[in-house]
Amino acid sequence: MATVSNAAAKLTPSAVKVASSFNYVSSADLVSRMDGETTTAAQGIHKRDVDEQMIKRYGDQGITGLLELHGAKKECTNNLFEHYEEDFIHNNFTATIADNAGGTDNASTMTINSADDTAAGHTALRVGDLIQNAGGNVYLVQERTTALEFHVQLVGTTNSGALASSEFAIIGNAYAEGTSQPDGLTPRVHHYQNHTQIIKETFEVTGSEATNITYIKTDGGYLWYLKGEADTYKRFQDYCELACVLGPTGAGTEVVNQTGATVDTGDRVYLTEGLLPFIEGKGQSMDLGSSAITMADFDAAVKSLDKFRGAKEMALYAGINLSLDIDDLLASQGAYAAGGANYGTFDNNKDMALNLGFNSFSRGGYTFHKKTYDLFNHPALLGATGFNYNGYGMCIPMDSSKDARSGEKIPALRIRYKAANGYSREMEHWLTGSAVLQNKTNQTDTLQCNYRSERGFEGFAPNRFLLFKKS
Repeated sequence: MATVSNAAAKLTPSAVKVASSFNYVSSADLVSRMDGETTTAAQGIHKRDVDEQMIKRYGDQGITGLLELHGAKKECTNNLFEHYEEDFIHNNFTATIADNAGGTDNASTMTINSADDTAAGHTALRVGDLIQNAGGNVYLVQERTTALEFHVQLVGTTNSGALASSEFAIIGNAYAEGTSQPDGLTPRVHHYQNHTQIIKETFEVTGSEATNITYIKTDGGYLWYLKGEADTYKRFQDYCELACVLGPTGAGTEVVNQTGATVDTGDRVYLTEGLLPFIEGKGQSMDLGSSAITMADFDAAVKSLDKFRGAKEMALYAGINLSLDIDDLLASQGAYAAGGANYGTFDNNKDMALNLGFNSFSRGGYTFHKKTYDLFNHPALLGATGFNYNGYGMCIPMDSSKDARSGEKIPALRIRYKAANGYSREMEHWLTGSAVLQNKTNQTDTLQCNYRSERGFEGFAPNRFLLFKKS
């Protein structure tokens, strides 16, 4: 009679005396497999208790919102977009006056500083003009001798005496009876131009990973790749925001290889000039040094804004250091929401301003809506070690001007994006691959999420913006 043997059969008892069932089951690190081998199971045969909630240890990491809140959007059909802005209709200049005591023409020689040669100071100055300097002296322009030299006479005396470099304003003119008309003046304009910038991002997942279920629940369910896609989209939006906030001034940088040789003279990477360089290079700026901001600093800012026709209502996006300094300053004076603060941008609703995280105060008829700007303190971006942006503050006009031709309101800033014939490159998103998709696009066992945008920043009237800088 044959004997049947089974190598897997054991003559050991199936139940043994142990301290507790938990100790026995959880310590079964070596789990037997049907092929006789063993594998490690760190948790034994107990079911793991994994909380499905994903903890957001850094909160909402998105930094977008500034441009979306304050700016409009408009399509463009060229990667270079332009506009023109009017200049002052009045002129001033800086000049020196030489002493002409004993001169036969009773006039002194005035020399306009060469630095003002391109500032229309001399081209706007004509014989017969009345000019006044900072000291209140009024001169009559009698004759032009060279491009930058004029004979002028102090009104009320025959000799002005020497006068060091001083600023002059043209306040009018005066002519003798029977004289001809002066030469006409042509208005000057400011020319603004900027480029759109192509921004791209990609996320890829294999078909196998796309079908793996996780303990952790994401916004799209228990599929981890949905978390990856959502993070990629948020990061792409942040890149679009960063380009329009921080983009350096550049008229198009040629792509070069590692040896420095030009790859293709026609292949250029265009960058858009962002909001911060726009204010710092073209607008008003106040360097606070390392000291905390004072009410005198705010008074100086208000005076400067008023001088250059700043908006009566400003959004102040401040780094954390500057924001805290302003809080301390205003709290000590009880100035928050005081002095008749208005909330025109928020439909005159104070609660709306508070819900959006703004604290408002007024000074000299100007209302500032302050908000701490996360970008300036982000530890992986401008808040990284060695960066000083946590002491920066951008004052952005919150009113709108009106286009003289179309009557449309023009905001202080806006986003321009490429579009034509129904095709828009403001925000493109498409899927490729053979995984997950019902309609396959290729034979690769992956799902690829593609993002692309071609956009740029456009700012208007930089004289109405102001930048605080604290080191």
